[in-house]
Amino acid sequence: RGPSVPHLAENPLSDWLPDKSWAMVLKLVELEGFENFAQNMERDAPNRFRDWMAELAPEEAKLPLDWKTLDNKYFRKLLVIRCLRPDRMSSALAKWIRQSLPNGRAFIDCDASLSFYKVLNSSYEDSTSTTPFFFILSPGADPVKEVEALGKVMIGLQANVNYHNVAMGQGQDEIALQKLELGSKEGHWVMLQNIHLMPSWCAVLEKRLDAYAVENSNPYFRLFLSADPSVGIPIGLLERSIKLTNEPPQGLLANLRRSFALFNREEFDERDSKIKSILFALCHFHSLMLERKKFGPLGYNMKYPFSNGDLRDSASVLYNYLEGSTAVKIPWEDLRYIFGEIMYGGHIVDDWDRRMCEKYLSYFMQDEILDEMELVPYADGLSWKSPGPGTHEKYLEHIETMPPESPLFFGMHPNAEIDFRTKMCQSIFELLQSIQPKQAPGQGSTEQDIFATNPAEEMCNEILDEVREVKYNVEEVASLSEQEKGPYQFVLMQECDCMNCLVHEMVRGLNELQQGFKGELTMSEHMEHLADALTEHTLPVWWVKLGFPSTRPLRSWLVNLKDRCAQLDEWFEEPRIIPKVIDVSKLFNPQSFLTAIKQVCCQNQKLELDRLHVYTEVTKRIDPKSVDSVARDGAYVTGMYLEGARWDANTNCLEDSRPKEMFTRLPVINCKAGLSQEREDKNVYLCPTYAVPTRRPHFVSWPSCAPSSRPPNGRWRGWPSSWISEVNISESVIFEMESSPGFGRVISILLSPD
Repeated sequence: RGPSVPHLAENPLSDWLPDKSWAMVLKLVELEGFENFAQNMERDAPNRFRDWMAELAPEEAKLPLDWKTLDNKYFRKLLVIRCLRPDRMSSALAKWIRQSLPNGRAFIDCDASLSFYKVLNSSYEDSTSTTPFFFILSPGADPVKEVEALGKVMIGLQANVNYHNVAMGQGQDEIALQKLELGSKEGHWVMLQNIHLMPSWCAVLEKRLDAYAVENSNPYFRLFLSADPSVGIPIGLLERSIKLTNEPPQGLLANLRRSFALFNREEFDERDSKIKSILFALCHFHSLMLERKKFGPLGYNMKYPFSNGDLRDSASVLYNYLEGSTAVKIPWEDLRYIFGEIMYGGHIVDDWDRRMCEKYLSYFMQDEILDEMELVPYADGLSWKSPGPGTHEKYLEHIETMPPESPLFFGMHPNAEIDFRTKMCQSIFELLQSIQPKQAPGQGSTEQDIFATNPAEEMCNEILDEVREVKYNVEEVASLSEQEKGPYQFVLMQECDCMNCLVHEMVRGLNELQQGFKGELTMSEHMEHLADALTEHTLPVWWVKLGFPSTRPLRSWLVNLKDRCAQLDEWFEEPRIIPKVIDVSKLFNPQSFLTAIKQVCCQNQKLELDRLHVYTEVTKRIDPKSVDSVARDGAYVTGMYLEGARWDANTNCLEDSRPKEMFTRLPVINCKAGLSQEREDKNVYLCPTYAVPTRRPHFVSWPSCAPSSRPPNGRWRGWPSSWISEVNISESVIFEMESSPGFGRVISILLSPD
């Protein structure tokens, strides 16, 4: 995890090494064998370490100086990678597993090149009449078709004759027991779907299976169970089962292998050459749609349950359209609509995600795909063409020629990979920490540890000292005259109310917890959850509910809370006028401030409110302190940062991000209201704003800014970009403004990166 408290030592390598990485290095030198590591980085070979940091795959490169010997002790090299390049940690762990474990490659690659049917077929060899199959369901997965296909081969499956399928639910328990009894005696197959809906009945099922094991049921009897992940499934039932799940493998190449494996070799070779080419393009499109999920909110604004069923159904539509058709021209428009609006688009509810899907299909569903066509036409510096018509084996060979995976395959900026891999590293180590055994009070502790202050108690006292006196008298603002009280003053009152409610809950809960630590109150479940959150440096549930949208850890959240109070203090001193520059990232409800801008314009210019729109103008002022007066029209706002692109102050337009530069601060922005334009300005880039990096449901507004000075011929269409309102360098909170300058790239505007 690294140091839980930020290290206060100055970073001597701040020009190329993040402060967080330096703090972790200072923690690393406390381990035996790494005592000189920080000194070597700072004094002996800083340039060589910087070059190693800049490597695309540092896990494959040797470290400078004598640290190159760590390649022979790769686990110790993992510690260095964890400190300096956390974004490469997952790849380094995979390499370590491949090298260290017997048959380690099998643990990493698993059965990525096999279809689910082949996996089920191979698992059947390990099954018995007393060993059920247990399918752990994932979104969009349905194992029934594969089970029935296997049954036709193994037992000549006939529904309701030697195969019984029961969808569990109210009143189905007796029917399921009858089918089990019949199947165990006659050697039938029984499928019980969604058993997680009846957790209490699962205990009855477990006992019935114990009885069948004693009674020696028919050797041909097979039981198939399916359920969502649930704590209600008995452990004994899970332990005796063969557990399978049908989740897409990791990696674009593995996904393409799995997608193409869905189609039988003999049937594929019999297809027309046009169908073969389109089917391969469809598999590539399906792989992109699945693998794009790994980028999180940078890939999609929402989560969608794309599955192999979408690909299978799309292929069926393709067969129906083209087989036996005498038309010379392929109905590309129909295919794009069915695939993009129905098969895959049926899952998609966000307009920008739908536009991205349509843009992918516009590239792949065209006449050029029937020959060798570029499959990455929207990326510079990366090329991979579709194969010409051929046999199933030829397509398999071509799949293996795919270049190393890169965000460019998706039309995204290379920085997108750094972001998702860093988050993957964080989730891996959070999971490892969560499964560590928890030490009971006093267990394995020295006398000094026992009498040491509880970390939760320390944090409780510290927070109470900071927030105990925070309180805003809203009545002072409410008592202003009608002429002095306008839309901005109502925003101020609303913000003060929100802050008062949050601080009141914090003080109340922390006071109770403080009394609990002293033994004056009995520790309740609510108090224990609060203490656990303080210990783990996470936000308590009620603070999240009453607070502002945020993904920050606790300490960073507290710093941000102080900044919000400071802004409110400044505004509260002179409530009749707004501050020269408002940091919208430090508002509970930034939408209300934007609405206030429209209301003021409506009052001053006698316009209809519902016809007004907030327009943004990026100024040349980088430092908010350089603004010497309130805006003549609208209001000046700050706190926004771009993610996925950068703002060029010289040309006043968007440009590509610099390598490894995840966030770029925007200058002060003048937000002003005006009448909605009937025609869309093609030279303006509409960028949706969100409050947090997870985007939905924290949408804020649709600001606009100038597009790139080099519009890349439609590539911006699928570039999910946004403005972000709150960012912590370790955990960003994003006010994202999304439009599409770049094909799959992500542009965001962030507020407050510290």
